[in-house]
Amino acid sequence: MAENEKTLFKVYARPRVNYARSFTEPESPDEMLNHLDRYIQLAPAMVPPQSSDDTHSPTLWHPDLHLDNVLVDPESKRITRVIDWQSAVILPLFYQCGVPTMFKHRGPVSDDMTIWPERPENYHSLAPDEKEMIDNVIGSESLHKYYLAMTHNQNPRYWAALQLQDDVRTQPTRIVQNVWKDRDVFFLRRALIRIVDRWEVLCPDSGPCPVSFSEQERNLFAHEEENRGYVSEILTLFEITGDCIRMDRLNQLGLMKYRMN
Repeated sequence: MAENEKTLFKVYARPRVNYARSFTEPESPDEMLNHLDRYIQLAPAMVPPQSSDDTHSPTLWHPDLHLDNVLVDPESKRITRVIDWQSAVILPLFYQCGVPTMFKHRGPVSDDMTIWPERPENYHSLAPDEKEMIDNVIGSESLHKYYLAMTHNQNPRYWAALQLQDDVRTQPTRIVQNVWKDRDVFFLRRALIRIVDRWEVLCPDSGPCPVSFSEQERNLFAHEEENRGYVSEILTLFEITGDCIRMDRLNQLGLMKYRMN
């Protein structure tokens, strides 16, 4: 993918302004080509060590398993159809595995499988709408954890692949395709810096990291990251409904307290 991007860059890419970085100095395709060369050098860190669990074999994967795409017979409770396959891919299992959308809890989930969500002590004194909100959150997280428990017990290969999930390893590969077109240069740069900083952990037997980022490069990255943070904070101020208020209210009700233990 990186080699394909390099070919496209050399033909089509032109300098352009990245306002999060500078209002005057354009972002250079040559700099992006340098990042793609670094990506290729860091590729060994993007693949976890192989094990006996067959987590690296090419596997057909449906990336959008939600309730509208899985048809179930109401009487037998058996799956009869899975639809919407246009985004399906065949890739190594470790790279694409995850909790399907229809089971995935939108909030944080404790890694400790012995800890399950509980109602707050003042649950019975709450208003009906507050009880409903709490019950929905508890039900969502419980479903997520039940999926993980069932996977652990009945699908050891998939469970082993889930344990290899590491955003530091997989994020560069997810970003590199169409990185210039999608204006994801910042995110690729951040992903590569994270790999460089963790090289000894990710590739303990590969010797020194073949890539480095200069102090000037890191300072420029920090400057852009800070500017993007300001924009994010401003956008957050406009999130006056939905999950933002919802999670604040759950904290007030005490539902999130157990997560802090």
